[in-house]
Amino acid sequence: MNMAFEEYKKEYLDDIRINAQIESVLPDEYFLEDALDKLTAMGELTDPVIRPIQKRCRNNKIMAFDAYGFDASDKSFVLISNDFKDTADATLTRTELDTIRTRMLNFIQEAFDERLQEYFDLTDEMLPVGRNIARRMKKDYVDLDNDDSIDQIKLYIITNKTLSDKVTSLRCDDFLDKRVELNVWSIKRFYDLYQSGKDREPILIETDKYGIKGIPCIKAEMSGNLDYDAYLAIVPGYFLHSIYYDHGSRLLEGNVRAFLSNRGKINKGIRETIRKEPTKFFAYNNGIACTAAKITLSDDKRFITSMEDLQIINGGQTTASLTSAVIKDKLPLDNIFVPMKLTVVKNDDYDMMIQNISRYANSQNSVKNSDFFSNHPFHRVFEALSKKIPAPVSGDNVNNTFWYYERSRGKYDQEQFKITRKSEKEAFARRYPKSQLIKKEDLAKFFTCAELLRPDVVSKGGEKCMSFFAEYIDSQYQKTPEYFNDEFFKLAICYAILFKTTDKIVKNSDWYISASYIKPFIVPYTISKIIVNLPKGYCLDYDLIWRKQTLYPSLSCQIEKVAHVTNEFIRNSVGSAREYCSKEETWKRYKEVPLSLDPQFVNDLISKEVMDERIQGEIKEKKLEKDVNWLVEIYNLGNSYWTDLLKEGMKRHILSPMETDLLNLAIAFTAGKKVPSEKQAKLIWKIRNKLDQAGVLI
Repeated sequence: MNMAFEEYKKEYLDDIRINAQIESVLPDEYFLEDALDKLTAMGELTDPVIRPIQKRCRNNKIMAFDAYGFDASDKSFVLISNDFKDTADATLTRTELDTIRTRMLNFIQEAFDERLQEYFDLTDEMLPVGRNIARRMKKDYVDLDNDDSIDQIKLYIITNKTLSDKVTSLRCDDFLDKRVELNVWSIKRFYDLYQSGKDREPILIETDKYGIKGIPCIKAEMSGNLDYDAYLAIVPGYFLHSIYYDHGSRLLEGNVRAFLSNRGKINKGIRETIRKEPTKFFAYNNGIACTAAKITLSDDKRFITSMEDLQIINGGQTTASLTSAVIKDKLPLDNIFVPMKLTVVKNDDYDMMIQNISRYANSQNSVKNSDFFSNHPFHRVFEALSKKIPAPVSGDNVNNTFWYYERSRGKYDQEQFKITRKSEKEAFARRYPKSQLIKKEDLAKFFTCAELLRPDVVSKGGEKCMSFFAEYIDSQYQKTPEYFNDEFFKLAICYAILFKTTDKIVKNSDWYISASYIKPFIVPYTISKIIVNLPKGYCLDYDLIWRKQTLYPSLSCQIEKVAHVTNEFIRNSVGSAREYCSKEETWKRYKEVPLSLDPQFVNDLISKEVMDERIQGEIKEKKLEKDVNWLVEIYNLGNSYWTDLLKEGMKRHILSPMETDLLNLAIAFTAGKKVPSEKQAKLIWKIRNKLDQAGVLI
C-alpha cells in the first residue's frame, strides 16, 4: 500500500459521507458504527452497545459517551466516545482528550454512587446497567463459580482527527481503586494498521520494562526446513500477570478469549496452589502455550528479551488466575514460575498457523470444533460461491455486481487500499458495492433470525450469535457438505437483503424513536415473528427477492406493520432491552402474541416444498458429481498438490500410516504410474477433506 496519509484521510472521509447517505444516517453515526465494527473484528472490543449519553450531573459536570461494553475475559468495563469531525484537517488536542476522558469517568462515578436515577427516566435501560456496574465494581472477593467482578476500566476515544504531537502519554491515574486504560484510535492509527497489511496491532513486549533481564529458554533443535522455531521457557509468574494486566484480552488468541468469556469460573486448584504451595506451582501446573511473530534473544541466546505479537493459545485460565491472585487475594507471586512452550511462526499465513496450533493445543479442554469456527472450511466455500455467483442486474445497474464475503478481518478495506489507480478503485467499488459487503458476524446474524428463528440469540451480540451459528453450520457440514451450494448461497443473500432492508424500514418509520436504541432487537424479532407465523408449507418468495435484489412491496408493507408491533412489545419491558430480548422466554412470549397477516402478503407467498426441492436437487447433483469425478478430480489437482499435501499432513502428525500410503498412491497416479480403485479414490478424497477441515491449505 503506497497511499499517502493525507490522501487516505480525504478518501476515508468521502467514504463515510457516501456510505452515511446510503444508510440514511449522519456521518458521525456511520463513523461510530464502522469504527466499532473494525475494533470488534480486531478483538479490541467485545459486542459494544451503542448508546450515546450526554447529561449534566453533580456540580454542573457533564457525563458523556457513545457506547459501552464489558470484556469478561479480562474483567473490564468499557466506555467509548466518538469524536468525529466532518473535515479531514482536524486535530485532537490534549485539552479535548482530557475533557472526553473526564466525561466518561463522570458517568462511572455517578453509577458507582448509585445516583443515575437522578438523571435518567425510570424506564431507561441505563439504570440497570448502572446498578450492574456498581455491584461488580464493589465486588472485592473471588466467586469461584462466577467471578463477574470489574477489575479495570477501559476508555476508548475513536476519532477521524489526527492526535496532537503534544500528546506524549495516555497514562491515567487509578479511578475508584480500579486501573484505568485509555486508548485513542485516531485516523493515523487506523492508517498505520492498514499500511502494515495486518488485521490487528501487534503487541511488543520487552522484558526489561518489567524489571527482568529476560525469560530463560532453550531452543528445540529439530531437523528439516520448518516454518516455525520452538522454545521451552520458564516464565516468572509476576511477569505473566503484569503483561496480562497491561494488555488484557489482546494477549489471548480469539478462541481462548471466547472460552474464558463463556466460563466465568476461577480455577480453584490454581488459586489454592498460589495461596498455600507457591513453590509447587511449577510442578503442578501444565503451563502455557504461546505463539509469537518474532522474538529477540540475549547475546548468549539463553534469554528471550522481547516478543512481538505474543498470543496465549492455551493457558488463558492460568494467566487470568495469576492476575486474580494479585488483585483479589493480594498474594505475592515471587515464587511462582510457569512453564511455557513458545512457537515463533515464520509461516506467511500467520493467523491460519496460530489458529491451527490453538486447535490442537486446546484439544484436551472442553473446546468444541465450533469454537474454532473462524477457521472452518465453510468460510472458504462461501467465499468461493460469492466470487462465482453474480447478483442479477437490477435497478440502475448495467453490469453484474457481486456480494463480497469478508472471510478475513478487514479484507474488503485492505483490497481497496492496495489499489492505487483511481479507475481500478472505482471498478472495484462497482463490482463489490459497500452495500453488498457481508462479514462473518453479519451472516451469522442474518441466518440465525431468518432460518434458525432465534432472535433472542441475535440479541445477545455477535460473539454469542456466532457461537450458536457455528454449532449449526459445523453440524450440517459434518453430515452434508454438499448442502452449501449455489442455492444455499442465494438463500443466504436473500436473508441479508431481508435483514438490511428491515433495518432501514425501522430506522425510517415515523413511530421509531431513535433515542431508544432498540433497533438491533426490533429487526431480528420482526423477521423471526413474520416467518414463524407463515401458513404451514409456505415461505417468502426468495426467488423474487434474489432476482430483484430487493424486497417486494407486500413484504415491505408487512415488515413495517409487524416492526411497529415489535417495537411496542419491547418498549413495554422493564430495564435493559438487550437483557430482556436476549432471553429465550421473551421470544417464546412474543411468539404467542396474535398476528394477523395482510391478505396480499399471504397471496405472494410460495410453496416451501419448491424451495426445499431446489436445494435438495442441487445436493444430489453435487453428490453425483463427486461419485463420478473422484479420479478426475484427483488427477486434475496435479502431482505437486498431492506431494505438498502429504508433506503438510506428515509435518503436522495428523496422518495414519494407511492415509500416508493412500496419498502416496495419489502421487503415483498423478505421475502416470498407478490407478487407484474406486474405493481407494473415495478414501483419498476423504483424506483431503479431513486435512482441509484441519486447516491445511495447499
